[in-house]
Amino acid sequence: MPQSIKDKVKALEKTNRLITDSLVDAVWVVDADTLKYEYITSSIQKISGYAPEALIGTVVFDRLTPESSEKAKTALFEGLKDHESGEPESRSIELELVRRSGDTYWVEVRAKLAKEYGGRPKIIGITRDITTRKRAELQLEKLNQELFAALADKERLLKEIKVLRKLLPICSGCRRIRDDDGKWWPLDEYVRVHTDSDFTHTICPDCKDIYYPDIKK
Repeated sequence: MPQSIKDKVKALEKTNRLITDSLVDAVWVVDADTLKYEYITSSIQKISGYAPEALIGTVVFDRLTPESSEKAKTALFEGLKDHESGEPESRSIELELVRRSGDTYWVEVRAKLAKEYGGRPKIIGITRDITTRKRAELQLEKLNQELFAALADKERLLKEIKVLRKLLPICSGCRRIRDDDGKWWPLDEYVRVHTDSDFTHTICPDCKDIYYPDIKK
């Protein structure tokens, strides 16, 4: 009888015990029908805190965070669909799980569907701990969001300042203008100092009739 996929992986581990004992990644076999672990290397304990024996027979979604659980289900569905269409391929996905200690960690999972003797589908995969890298990425993303928010706030303030600068505080009595330092300027002097404009003095028709009524049109 042909050797099962699980037995092949176990035999490979036994043959390369020195390598698997120092392995950073965890290699595993999952039954595609039940989604339960059938085999997993001892290196999983360094990653998750769980001994391999504690995980055998558990469902792959058991220790995933809710968001990662939905993400994994979608990836699994797409992988099964590809396998049925005769186009099986290895898939990679980043997931967040809960350690035995209760804190969360991030892994990169690379898996592929395969059929062993008798036609039973199996999922063979590798799990790699990427917690340090992922947390750095999330921190960078958070800083970028804060930066974008600060820039947006700065842009809003600049627009408000621009609007406020257009509003000149002018005395309703003497018609002098107050600058940012609190100094009051005569209207014509303020315009001359703060702009490129200057005044030429004349008189409008309405004021002419008030101040110079004797002057004919």
